[in-house]
Amino acid sequence: MKTRRTTGNRRKSGRSSTRQHLLELNVRTASIKRQRRAKLGGLLWKVSALVIFLAIAAIGVRMVCEKFFFKNAEYSLRHLVTHLSDVMTEEELVALTGLKPGSNLFLLDLDEANKKLSALPEVRSVSIERRLPDTIEVGIKRRVPLFLVSVPGEADQANGSAPETFVPGKSFLCDSEGVLMQPKRLSEEFLHLPVLTGIGLSDPTPGKKIGEERFKDSVALTEALSEISGESFRISSVDAGKPYALVVTDASNARFTFGTRDLPGQMERLRKLLAHCQETGRKVETANLMIQRNTPVTFVLTPESRSPKITPVSSKKSAQR
Repeated sequence: MKTRRTTGNRRKSGRSSTRQHLLELNVRTASIKRQRRAKLGGLLWKVSALVIFLAIAAIGVRMVCEKFFFKNAEYSLRHLVTHLSDVMTEEELVALTGLKPGSNLFLLDLDEANKKLSALPEVRSVSIERRLPDTIEVGIKRRVPLFLVSVPGEADQANGSAPETFVPGKSFLCDSEGVLMQPKRLSEEFLHLPVLTGIGLSDPTPGKKIGEERFKDSVALTEALSEISGESFRISSVDAGKPYALVVTDASNARFTFGTRDLPGQMERLRKLLAHCQETGRKVETANLMIQRNTPVTFVLTPESRSPKITPVSSKKSAQR
């Protein structure tokens, strides 16, 4: 009997301790939840206070900026200093970029203005500088044209001839990198550019780049010929229609054929030929400088060098008559 009572007491005490442990666990869980809620509430309050503070500070900064900078007449644009390299007029610059006199210097989007100017095919680089309190300086470096490009058009297709001079807004130019340009205004240097023919341009577009190997050969030859005195040799046109040769016509309408290889050797032969012409007073009509030895050259025949006309020999019958 004692043993049974002892076992029953142990069971009762075990059950009571388990209940007490569960109660303590529930109390601890509730306490932890209350602590977490309190921390979360405190954090939310701090975040809210910080947001309110930043908003008030932003409003204050905005009001100060508007008062002292954005709406301050002292920072209005009064002086627009431009270096446009004949790419455009100042009026066209203002219309394109929005750099209008009277505008606030801090509200002008100079990055956007730079992008618009840099997108022009004639422009190589752009610099825009804000100078407080009332000045903006714009500098443009333009691409230097190297050729007047012969583009198939209605007039050219009719007679098959290359353009002879620059026509504003219609003629295409290109620089040494092959970038096509179509300037709307005339510059004196455009009138003396050599005409480039023989380059296939099915869809000429301003800003498009010529990537043909023949164009690169034409650039190299033109740059080499530019080292020769302009009085003795001035390029009128370059025909790149042949894959193995370039035909250059000078101002006197003489035709010189250059190969795409051994350019220094051909330039040396040209210098000797021009020196010979200067000494003798003769004028070249054609010359094939591709040939290293016995270079084929024909000269313009002058009245002094032309053979007299041969008079026909009269027959005896005609003499008797």
